[in-house]
Amino acid sequence: MKLFKYYRNAVIYPSIFILFFSIIYTIFYNYNGDGLTDISAFAMSFIPSLIYSALMCGLSLTIFLNKVRKLNKNMTFNILSWFFLPFIYLATIFIHDIRFRIKFEFGFGNDFLYLLIMTIPFFIGLSMSFVSYREQFNASNTEVKV
Repeated sequence: MKLFKYYRNAVIYPSIFILFFSIIYTIFYNYNGDGLTDISAFAMSFIPSLIYSALMCGLSLTIFLNKVRKLNKNMTFNILSWFFLPFIYLATIFIHDIRFRIKFEFGFGNDFLYLLIMTIPFFIGLSMSFVSYREQFNASNTEVKV
């Protein structure tokens, strides 16, 4: 079973979507009032998205631990190898951001929406790829008894 297609669906496609969205967000969000040039506004939006996506791609490399037979057959290890590091990272970002907003009485405005839109594709990608992996795994391990 090729795990790269699941890895691609889990993090590479969401990364491409996020990078594309950051360009769209930069175009439509008006940074002119902040005293930024177009290039600096693009860099301020695109570079963090690129770093965020690269970190998620790196943390999701644990998906390939499912090639090990002992981990492959155990559902608990499947879930941990698929979700543990990426979700710990995402949870840390959300907890820090929400605490910061509550502590300094910031509202949940455009920047929080930007964080949500950068995060939701990874939640969806990881979840859907895991479900399709488990379906394929269960289908390939089901023996037809005659």
